[in-house]
Amino acid sequence: MWTEYQRLGGPDQLGYPISGRFVLGDWIVQLTQKVGLIWRADLNRARFLNIFTLLHDAGKDPWLALKGIPPETVGPDEPGKSWDQIAQERYSLLDLHPPVKDAYFGMYDPVNMFGLPISNWLEQPQSSVLRFERVAFQQWKESVPWAPAGTVQLVNGGDLLKESGILGPLPFVPQSPAPAPALQTSPSGFAIVSYYSDAFIGLHTSMGLVFSQDAMTCASNQYPLGTKLRLTTPDGDHSVVVTNTDRPPSWNSRIDLTKAAFSGLYPISSGIGTVKVEVVL
Repeated sequence: MWTEYQRLGGPDQLGYPISGRFVLGDWIVQLTQKVGLIWRADLNRARFLNIFTLLHDAGKDPWLALKGIPPETVGPDEPGKSWDQIAQERYSLLDLHPPVKDAYFGMYDPVNMFGLPISNWLEQPQSSVLRFERVAFQQWKESVPWAPAGTVQLVNGGDLLKESGILGPLPFVPQSPAPAPALQTSPSGFAIVSYYSDAFIGLHTSMGLVFSQDAMTCASNQYPLGTKLRLTTPDGDHSVVVTNTDRPPSWNSRIDLTKAAFSGLYPISSGIGTVKVEVVL
């Protein structure tokens, strides 16, 4: 969770942690000032908690309105439309404030991280606010002590969820840190990594799994199928663990990663990179 917190922007983007780790439904969750982080063991990644959906379902929209958060709305013509049609209509709301649109689509897989817009814009004297399922974005119209005019930030959604009281006091009781067990690995040299084309989405890998760009998997001819590999950038700043589930063409000596795995090491725009490879024992 610490690694994901840093990868997703740390205190500058997410604020500081405000809770310990706790179980909510089927998920392990930790709140920061701005978001809730859900640990997804199946992805070896964190996703954002549906904070504003939880608050809506708890009947907190009138209370949120007092906090400057627009109410959840559903277009009267949405019933009967496909998800793609609804998504495109809601995305059109972002055209009103292009910097917010840039911030939204600047996140890898924004739908699964932020959710769709679920409100209309709330125009306030100091800021414009748009609510999503998991976060709320605000763009400052004038300078404030912590941001110049034009800055786009996430609303302190985690603080709002805590203040609402719907989680009770337990997540916010101080906890003793429990160190995570260290991975036992065996060094295996260096390799070149790239990532799959989206054309492979939905096809079956060599292990018979349906390929997804969100999975933490790879394709390599150098390791047996099912082998777990820890890949680390040469500077040691970024590391991911992936499972080899596929075979690339015989001439391909690279390790091909999903976009989710590659983006944990290098920006997608770089296209290729070098990693230190360790086999997880």
